[in-house]
Amino acid sequence: MRYREFGTTGLTVSEVGLGAWQLGNAKDWNGPDEQESLAIIGAALDAGVTFFDTAPNYAAGRSGELLGRGLRGHRDEVVVCTKFGHTPQGPDFAPESLRGSVERSLRQLQTDVIDILLIHSPPPELYDGRRTPHYELLEDLKREGLIRAYGASLDWPDEIDTVLETTRSKALEVYLSVFHQEPWEAIERAGSAGVGSVVKVALESGWLAGKYDANSVFSDVRARWTPEQLQRRAALTARFLELVPEGWTPVQTALRFVLANSGVATVIPGTKSIAQLETSLRAADGDLPEDALAGLRKLYAEQIAGDPVGW
Repeated sequence: MRYREFGTTGLTVSEVGLGAWQLGNAKDWNGPDEQESLAIIGAALDAGVTFFDTAPNYAAGRSGELLGRGLRGHRDEVVVCTKFGHTPQGPDFAPESLRGSVERSLRQLQTDVIDILLIHSPPPELYDGRRTPHYELLEDLKREGLIRAYGASLDWPDEIDTVLETTRSKALEVYLSVFHQEPWEAIERAGSAGVGSVVKVALESGWLAGKYDANSVFSDVRARWTPEQLQRRAALTARFLELVPEGWTPVQTALRFVLANSGVATVIPGTKSIAQLETSLRAADGDLPEDALAGLRKLYAEQIAGDPVGW
């Protein structure tokens, strides 16, 4: 495992982290049960993973509870990120709900402090610190020692730039992948400003693992794609697979691609099994060859730019 500084927060994180949306989550992902979820967390710790990401609504709160149990005895060795805004009951971005959400997360995670707290994919007005009290409330929680760093989870360059320009955030979680390169330069700007970025959806919900094609059928959260979207994703995946370097796996290539961005601190592939975890951890070995990086950037420029694939 290799490690990177998380902006100027003073935190250090593993290049490959663990995204915990799938843990204990049969409803959204046909995810692993409690026993296997705890085994995945233990295997990640054994492999040197030090960054773990969850949210209050993941598996209706079970994800955070499982992380709290799985990280018991290792809390001082890891960085834990959770979020505010989406609950098991639905969205709640009210500023007066922020403290209560943090306190519940602290109890779930069995910890005294949350390393990184993110406003979770909020409505547009919550990216602008001039239009909402949330970021000052987060400053209060930081001064009280309940959180160490804060920011937002988002998808687009203008959202990143607004957060950078109007808040004191030092953390972002950003959708970045071979198919979604729109935020590339904005993430680099964030890194230059001392802001650490976590990359989400780097495997495009499994497509960049080379697991699916136009005939794939989904019964979980991925059932959202239309037949037209499936056809486009399948065609792009086929082109991506042609660009995977010799001796590399598709997962390794996709994860190492986002880690080539200078502003990225860690990437959090979702995991439903120890085998998937081990596949993802291969991305910690070596850097993506320059010609492969250039080819993947060209794929986006020629076939996706200006016509986003969409999550």
